[in-house]
Amino acid sequence: MRILVAGDFEPDYNRTKIILDGLRTIPAVSLSFYNYKEKSKWNFAALRKACRDADVIFLPAFTHQDVAMVKILSGKPILFDPLISRYLSKVFDYKKVNRYSPRALKNYLKDKVSMSIADLVICDTAGHRDYYHRTFNIPFRKLHVVPVGVNTDEFPPAPSLPGSATFVVGFYGGFIPLQGTRMIVEAANVLKDYADIHFRLIGNGFEYKVIQQLVAQYQLNNISLPGWVAYDQLAGEMNNFDICLGIFGETLKADLVIPNKIFHYAALEKAIISKASPAIKEVFEDGKDILLTVNTPEAIAEKILLLKEDVVLRKKLAQGAYEAVCTKYNHRAIGQMVYSLAKQLMHG
Repeated sequence: MRILVAGDFEPDYNRTKIILDGLRTIPAVSLSFYNYKEKSKWNFAALRKACRDADVIFLPAFTHQDVAMVKILSGKPILFDPLISRYLSKVFDYKKVNRYSPRALKNYLKDKVSMSIADLVICDTAGHRDYYHRTFNIPFRKLHVVPVGVNTDEFPPAPSLPGSATFVVGFYGGFIPLQGTRMIVEAANVLKDYADIHFRLIGNGFEYKVIQQLVAQYQLNNISLPGWVAYDQLAGEMNNFDICLGIFGETLKADLVIPNKIFHYAALEKAIISKASPAIKEVFEDGKDILLTVNTPEAIAEKILLLKEDVVLRKKLAQGAYEAVCTKYNHRAIGQMVYSLAKQLMHG
């Protein structure tokens, strides 16, 4: 099967990378690329030729604006992975766009038109699938769930290091609204008198400066903000965490996603605490392979203390998370899911 990966996409973006890594493990699949970052979007002859040589065209995450052109030029089956709703993200998550403005309508149409034109649409969770159906009237028959997953070759668990006097509570992310990083800082403030607990929040992004200001305002010495860490160093950083924090955002989007970090933590065999959400429960079970919490600083702090004191529970959750993810949601399994959808398109 010849799959063309097309559009304005980032091949190293985590979601896209996992799918491509998985597809590369399938002998029956031959991948080719027409990336607008490297080749002209407007060279219709070249784009049409690339499309002509493909059986199926895959448009990865965030390529909403490319679906219509590729479909018109190629006439080939289109498999589209939006990953997010631009309308939901910009209007309700980041709150950058007024709900009743022309820009909101423009983003709504970007979602609706791209998903309507695509032959099949990949959704990272059943929650997103239901949202696309409910909000944009995309038929369920076109919507198929393929979780984010993880490249387990790049995130192997490391041998346990000798015990440290400091209990490290770790997090990494882009400090975007759905991650609820402010809630983590509030929990750290609740635990500020515990000298042996330290929060390490890796990354930067949308709310990074706000988080820096909040840490300074509370005069917290139990938080470090080292900034961005290169992808190839991320696993090493996380292997130094005693437990890992998921997401604690209070937006609708936070209830619809299972972010990269959760799968990464699980692959590294770490105990995870996260907000109880419908999406998280699609893959994980509270008390078995994750510890879910009511979304308040006090409740999060209570769960952290529980895992700090209960080593047996911590190990049980870590092993459960590893087993839950590394068989069903490794990159090979994710690649097979996408391959199955591509075969469905080929055979009509």
